[in-house]
Formats: sequence, C-alpha cells, structure tokens
Amino acid sequence: MTDETGMLKTDPEFRRLIFPLSRKEYAALEDRILQDGCSHPVTVWYGYIIRGFEIYEICTMRHLAFEIKHINFRVREEVISMICREELSSRCLPESQRRYLIGKRHNADIVIGAHNAAGTDQFRERIRRELSKSKKLYESSAGLTKQRLAGEYHLSLCSVARYAAYARGIDHIASVKPEMADQILSGGRKASMETVIACCGTEEHEMIKRLTVSGENRNTKKSGGSEKEMITGTTIKDMPAFDPDAEINSLALTIPSWVRSIDRTRSTVKFSLLTSGGRDRLEQELYRLQEAAEMMARALKEVQ
Repeated sequence: MTDETGMLKTDPEFRRLIFPLSRKEYAALEDRILQDGCSHPVTVWYGYIIRGFEIYEICTMRHLAFEIKHINFRVREEVISMICREELSSRCLPESQRRYLIGKRHNADIVIGAHNAAGTDQFRERIRRELSKSKKLYESSAGLTKQRLAGEYHLSLCSVARYAAYARGIDHIASVKPEMADQILSGGRKASMETVIACCGTEEHEMIKRLTVSGENRNTKKSGGSEKEMITGTTIKDMPAFDPDAEINSLALTIPSWVRSIDRTRSTVKFSLLTSGGRDRLEQELYRLQEAAEMMARALKEVQ
C-alpha cells in the first residue's frame, strides 16, 4: 500500500449516505477479496472516501493493495447528489434510508441548480454567500428541483418537500447523537417522519424526549393497543380503516413546536455576533420553510 492509501479519511455525512452491508454481505465481500484480490476501486474526493468504505476497511485491516479512483467535483453538494443518485438506483433500501437519500439529493441539487442558473463559481465562498441572498434564484431552483425529483421517483411535490425536511431532521439528529440517526435510518429505532422533522433545531434533551416518546408509542401500537383499549375490548380491527385527516392533523401538531423554536431562538440569539455562514444557512432554510408552507396553503385552497 502507498502513503496515499493510509491518508484516506471518512466524512460522517458521506458515510451516512451509503447504507452499510449486512454481516452476510460483508463476509461475502471479504471472502471474494481474499480469494481474488480487490477488483473494485475505492472512490475518493479530496482525500475523503465516498464509495468503497467496506473495501477500504477490509484491505487496510488485511494489508492488501487496492486501487484509488479520484473524482474532481468542486463542492460537497455535487458529491452528495451523485452518491444519492447512485444508491437510489442500484440498491433495495429501507424506506427510511430511501426517504433520506431523496431528501438529501433534493437539498443538494437546489444549491447546485441555483449556482448554475447564476453562472457562478461554486468553489468561491464569497460568491456562494452572495448567491444565498438571491431569493429568486434559490426559489426557482427549488421549484424545478422538486418537480424533477417528483417525476423521477414517482412522488408528489409535497412528498419531496417532506423528504427534504426529513433529511434535515436526520442531519440534525446526527449532529447531536450520530448513533440515533444511524438507528433510525437502519430501522433499528422507530420514529415517524413527523417526529424526525420536528427534531430539527431542537436541543439535545428535547430531541431525545421526542424520539423516545415516538418509539414507545409505536411499540404500544405494535403490542396490541393501550390499557384502555384492552378494558373496553376495542381492537385495531374495530378502528376506522382510513382517516383522511391523519396526515394533516399530524403536521398541524408539529408546526407549533417549530414556531416555539423560532421564537426562542429569536429572543436569545445575538444577531450582531452571527457569522455569515450561520446567517446564510438559516436564511436558506427559512426560504425552504416558506416555500413548503405556501405550497401547502395553495393545496388547501384548491379543494375549497
């Protein structure tokens, strides 16, 4: 192995996009490498592994040679978009991981599309900051991206918007408790999409409380219902088969927590001390929230 192979790094965000191999798949890959050598390269972006994590792990542990393939994307968003696109097209994934990848691709493609529309150099941070203040370019890119992904993955526009919010929620959970985010994506920890979305921006204790309650509620339903249901003899079969307001009511319950988070932040943050990066990021997310709210309001008006 060369010095270069020993300097490769793992970025948690990139790693989270690649669903891990099962124990059986990992063992089969290890056997193939030991018998036939490493036939696939480890793909790298500026020293960070973006594909071939298990290959790298096996080869370094066994002191085996492997090939490195460099890609020359200029910004992280291009890397993220490529990984998501390839994973979604090549593997059968758990629904939680599939939603996450679609949402991550949406969020990355919006940034890429806005820069392309402006004809700016994505690699220059100064221009990136200026572009983020251009609401029209950002909103135009967001709308086109949402329509494109909705068609590609056979989803409604609202579903794409929810997956994008879900991805931001997972990323926030991962920034506080990485193991909890991994458990949700793998299906080891049950959490509804609404719960994950509502966790975005919350403090650690509030986030853990939401995820714990969500998991307990799901376990209660799975075990056969509440104590009250057992006493009255009511079972799942006795419940209505379809509630047309279920999704809307769930969303309505989460919005107040977003409002409280915004109010709390506005009253505690010293805006004069904010960095340009933090300010621009929040501004972009507020644009996304505004767009999603306007789309929902229009959908409600259309059926009145």
